[in-house]
Amino acid sequence: MNDFQKNVIERLSRHTRIWIVGGAVRNQVLGLESPDMDLVCGLSPEEVQDILREQGFSVQIIGRHFSTASIFTEGSKVDVVQAEELEKDAQRRDFTINAIYQDPVSGELYDPMEGRKDLEAKILRACGKPDERFREDPVRILRMVKFAVKFSLEIDPDTWEQATDHLSFLSSTSRERITAELAGILVLAEAEKAVRMLDRIGYWDMYLPELARLKGLEQNQYHSLDVWEHTMAVFRNTPEDLYLRLAGLFHDSGKWEVASRECHVSGTLKFADQNYLLEGFKIVGTRGPRELEYKLKSLIGKKIRILGARLDQYPEIVQFKKVIDGEPANFGLIYVENGKRHFLTHEAASARLLADVLKRYTFSMFFDGIGKKQEQNLIKLVENHMQATLVFMPEFRGEIAKRPFKNRVAELVWKVCWDGRNFELKNIHDFLILWKADYQAGKLHTTTQNNIFERIFAELIAVALWQKENLMQLDWKLFRQYAMQQGLSGSSLGTFKDLVRKRAMEEMKPELNHAFLKKVYWEFKNL
Repeated sequence: MNDFQKNVIERLSRHTRIWIVGGAVRNQVLGLESPDMDLVCGLSPEEVQDILREQGFSVQIIGRHFSTASIFTEGSKVDVVQAEELEKDAQRRDFTINAIYQDPVSGELYDPMEGRKDLEAKILRACGKPDERFREDPVRILRMVKFAVKFSLEIDPDTWEQATDHLSFLSSTSRERITAELAGILVLAEAEKAVRMLDRIGYWDMYLPELARLKGLEQNQYHSLDVWEHTMAVFRNTPEDLYLRLAGLFHDSGKWEVASRECHVSGTLKFADQNYLLEGFKIVGTRGPRELEYKLKSLIGKKIRILGARLDQYPEIVQFKKVIDGEPANFGLIYVENGKRHFLTHEAASARLLADVLKRYTFSMFFDGIGKKQEQNLIKLVENHMQATLVFMPEFRGEIAKRPFKNRVAELVWKVCWDGRNFELKNIHDFLILWKADYQAGKLHTTTQNNIFERIFAELIAVALWQKENLMQLDWKLFRQYAMQQGLSGSSLGTFKDLVRKRAMEEMKPELNHAFLKKVYWEFKNL
């Protein structure tokens, strides 16, 4: 018990008998600390507010049905509710382990629901009738999961059954309260157990099907796990941080939407309603908005054969890979024998799904820093999570890369850390943590590949530190002179400056000399 809690109890004890209840007593029985405390007494919340305000405390009354007087200080909170009879108060509490009362003066315990007995037996049981407890407050279903995992408790069968039966009641609960409980669950030391428990109880199926449908989704030859089990492995590899746990949980959520199998499609290429069509299949690109225009426009009206990937969930769509030389002998779609399993553009699909999920919850309230900005960073992190694997594929495959290693490192760091206004060093930290979690959750790697991974990992950190330091030391004097000579002003000046900054960091050339500016200006003029 800290000094703040002692002061509140001492002031109120002058007017009524006080009992400590809930997590503070439970944690004391378990030998754990508790920064917050719940009290019950015979005073109304308004009376508590009047008494404590006279003593200089800040008190707020919260809730309509069961009003609570809440007293806050930095790092600690005390909630006070009115109770004429402790046994009746215990009946309406969530779980027996949270219905143990203690007199703060004598240390006497009052345990009408036998919560200590359940704690010793490691059982989590609802107070009274479980169906009534969950109807009163459906959020208790999420609290049940949190307590069971946090304290390694077995859930009483009747409590579990009623929680499952009342899961739909969560739809009428505020998203702020639901998010608060999920945020606490996702940062548990054994959060994976909680995620799986939420799966068994049906929470993901009912409220986040984006995750539930990953179960059983077969991957390619590079993975021994389905997408759900791979996601659990990545989630397990992330630290106890809400931001990174969400990244791990949703990083591959888009794979359901883009799961595909290799196929050949033959027929006469048509173009209608801004879509390329081949034997009734809509052909879509995966490498930028102009890919199909460049590859297919000149072939409209001709008989062609393409190698593509037909989407599992949207079988009328085929993702384009390449045109196969020669006129096709037969028209239609044929799956490639032993063809590849693809998840092309799954990173972008995962980012879109995550953006939608974040609108349904209020996780930004629990992020460090500016929550909404962190939401955008989280979406960007998921969207870019495959970049290191793709950029350094030649190294992992033992092939000769087309471009120098150092240049690719610097370009990736800049892409990850620069947000258009600031260089966010934290972004590379988060990116690397997620990449490592994903890498370790994939196929078994050779010792050589692991050494390559560690080399790239270290180089990305070193270059990020270099860019952070040298970005602030760029001398723009010669740039201004050069830009003035070229007659640049307004938005064109800003665009040129952005490009110069980008190229200086990517090429790791902090000196903006005339030759460098001339080279970047030529690129700028040809954008």
